[in-house]
Amino acid sequence: MSFDVFVAEVLGSLFSFLDPGSRIYALYLLTALILAFVAYIQIERLHAAELRAEGDTVAERTGFLSYVFNPKIWTHPSALLDMRYFVVNSAVYYGLLLQFFVGSAAVSTGFYSLLANTFSMPETALISGPAGIALYTLASVLALDFGVYIMHYAFHRNPILWEFHKVHHSAEEMTPMTLFRMHPVDLLMTSVSVTFFQALAYGGFYFLTASEPQMASIYGLNVVLFGFYLFGYNLRHTHIWLNFPVWLSRILVSPAQHQIHHSSDPKHFDRNMGLIFSFWDQLFKTHYIPREREQLSYGLAKDQPSPFQSISEIYVKPFKLAYRQFRQGFSTMSRRLVLYASATLLTCVVALAFQKPGGEPGMPSVRLADLTWTEVHSAIDRGYKTVIIPTGGTEQNGPFVVLGKHHHVVDRTSTAIAEKLGKTLVAPVMDYVPEGDISPQTTGHMSYAGTISIPEELFEGVLEATARSLHVHGFDEIYFLGDSGGNQAAQKRVAGKLMREWAATGARVSSLDAYYDRNGQFDHLLSEGFSERDIGYHAGMRDTSELLAVDPSMVRLEARNVLAGPETGHSGDAAKASAAIGKKMLDLKINAALEQIRSLRNGDRRVAESQ
Repeated sequence: MSFDVFVAEVLGSLFSFLDPGSRIYALYLLTALILAFVAYIQIERLHAAELRAEGDTVAERTGFLSYVFNPKIWTHPSALLDMRYFVVNSAVYYGLLLQFFVGSAAVSTGFYSLLANTFSMPETALISGPAGIALYTLASVLALDFGVYIMHYAFHRNPILWEFHKVHHSAEEMTPMTLFRMHPVDLLMTSVSVTFFQALAYGGFYFLTASEPQMASIYGLNVVLFGFYLFGYNLRHTHIWLNFPVWLSRILVSPAQHQIHHSSDPKHFDRNMGLIFSFWDQLFKTHYIPREREQLSYGLAKDQPSPFQSISEIYVKPFKLAYRQFRQGFSTMSRRLVLYASATLLTCVVALAFQKPGGEPGMPSVRLADLTWTEVHSAIDRGYKTVIIPTGGTEQNGPFVVLGKHHHVVDRTSTAIAEKLGKTLVAPVMDYVPEGDISPQTTGHMSYAGTISIPEELFEGVLEATARSLHVHGFDEIYFLGDSGGNQAAQKRVAGKLMREWAATGARVSSLDAYYDRNGQFDHLLSEGFSERDIGYHAGMRDTSELLAVDPSMVRLEARNVLAGPETGHSGDAAKASAAIGKKMLDLKINAALEQIRSLRNGDRRVAESQ
């Protein structure tokens, strides 16, 4: 468990309104407010028409802001408990528990491998181009929605699970913060369900398209999901009635339909359990379309107060109630749920049994050193024609950071770049690079113990021979990725030489200098309020943060590591480094390299480096 990750996740949860991937992103709240105004006007007109029809005087009604932010609702004990629980659960669930959650990568890789081993790889993509993007966009959001629905259905129909889910339904007044009144067991099991079904969609489409599936997205979010959040999602946990026409309510779940779901009226129980699409409700006969505005009260029952009056009761009481249900014995529905959960778990186990750790689906690894020659040969035949040659170094990094800093960082980033590009392999990291003169006197980093240096011309020769070796085997797109400033000039010279020599073959050899020189790290840290002195240039805040994100054991910030003397070998304040900063620094490097590769592939020499 990482404290830096804990802090980053807690802050990310507390400031969800700044994250487009969050359901309470500021833009979604703004559009909900606009739709609330439309609903307010409609309700006011309807009320005035009713009064006129009865011959009554139309009195002045509550203003819009008072209608939306009704103090009786927002200061209700239930609403205030929602807000307090949101803050606490940001630490408990998002900060702590999610650090132990395994994402969909393992399941998707395993499912892909299961398909590939069962049916063999298709020679060409079965789906490609815009059709593939459109189909995967739809499949991904359907998988998410079905994963939510099936677990939601289970929480409602199983008496043991219901004890956890009724925390959410115990809200007696609803605001957008009611969304977060979810017990960690509820959140975790729903996450597992969604992860499982989305992983199946990803792995299946990887098999069909023979490459990493691409979806249409906005801000990195599925475009369908983005549109759904944009169109009044945050009204579903409010008192503001926004109903869709009947035809649309048969496709999408309206805010009014979800308010029906929270109603304390028994005729509304277990209705409208879908997140986005309502056809799951129709399929499982849980659909309810309100034909006109219904007066609703929220909570578990009209005549019973909520059993959860404090944060501690929200966390602890469901376990006690669930245990009581367990002792009463399993119902038929419980047995069915156990069978469903067992089948799901068995499918995951089978998929994981076919998983080959690391790398893309169907590949044991993207690292050449971890593959057999036959696996590399097969990969080249399947279109793996791109290779990254990472260069690091063995150099002093001040008293706090290990000599192999560049190796550990570039090993991580080159692998990430290859995985994001797709059909790309990574050569072993070159750790012997120019670090200064050896004799007659030491210069540069060679003035510090442990540094290993080779002559510049020897480094160029090794680079060139490595690129030629890989080119002979069939790689026609070769990228040098240097994590050290001293490697950049030689990489450019070798890349330029080979590009000129191989111009007629269409091969590309490039040095990804944007990764090191134009990654935006310095500007980002300045924008965060750090000074140039804080940041430094070697083995300081940036380098230390990167290594903390990669492997904290490689950083030794103990004061005893500092020897007497004026030259410490580093600049910047390493004490201000953190894994959270390091993750951002690594992301900036990775994204800079990816952007340069895309520019090179598109022939945009204004953005790409000139050779």
